[in-house]
Order: sequence, then C-alpha cells, then structure tokens
Amino acid sequence: MDAKLRRRLALLSILLIVGVIAGAAIIVFGADKAMPGSSNAYFSVVKPSQTGKSSLQQAQFDQRANNLTTIAIKDNRVSSILAGKNYTVLAIAVLTPSPAPANSSNDTTGLVVKVEGLFYMINVDVPNEKVISVEQLTCYGSGCNA
Repeated sequence: MDAKLRRRLALLSILLIVGVIAGAAIIVFGADKAMPGSSNAYFSVVKPSQTGKSSLQQAQFDQRANNLTTIAIKDNRVSSILAGKNYTVLAIAVLTPSPAPANSSNDTTGLVVKVEGLFYMINVDVPNEKVISVEQLTCYGSGCNA
C-alpha cells in the first residue's frame, strides 16, 4: 500500500512540474510562439438581424455584404462557386490585429456564404480588394462542432 501511494505522489509531482513548466513557457514566449496555430488577433463575427427589428443594422450588414461580394466575385475561385447559383451571406467575420493600430482599416474580412447547401469562408483583403483564400466549411452555426 505504501509503494502505491509513493508512485501516485511521484506521478502527481511530475504532472505538476510539467504543468508549471508549460505555463511558464506560455508566459515567457507568448501563446502564439509556445502553441503553434494560436493567433494574436481579435476575431468578431457580424450576423444579420434575426428579429428584423433593426432595419438600420440590417441595411448596414447588407451594404457591407454587397461590397465584399463585389470584391470577391472578381476572383476566379469565387466566381466559379457563385456563378448562376443562389447564395446567402450568413456572416461577416472581421479579423483585427491585436492591438489594433490606430486609424487603420481591417486587413482581412471573412465572408461566410451558403451556396446550395454548402458553406464557404471567403477571406478578403479589403484595402487591396483581392481574395486571400476560399475554403469550404464542413458546417456552420450553433450546431457545428468542427
């Protein structure tokens, strides 16, 4: 019984030390360097009004969506996806560097589009008016666990 307790305490001590070292590495190096794939940016999603009460917000969303779609449709990848098909803009995702530079426009804006049952994320470089990437999403919305 005494040997089991010692092994358990030793394992707990090792796990505690590894946790402290990992936490210190994240603090010292920053999360973006200590954990690959993390981002040093703010990400916010703007969705159209579901209730229909705020017509001004809906109009602003529609205008922004139309502007982004106009930029995106110039790209061959996007035009092949949207050409002659019914599509709906579900959300506009704005990626802002952290901390946000003063008096700067957003560098990258994502457009989440549903085209005939498939979801796409179109990343647009707004100042340069060009599409950075187009990717098909496996799902989108509150029921999506991807």
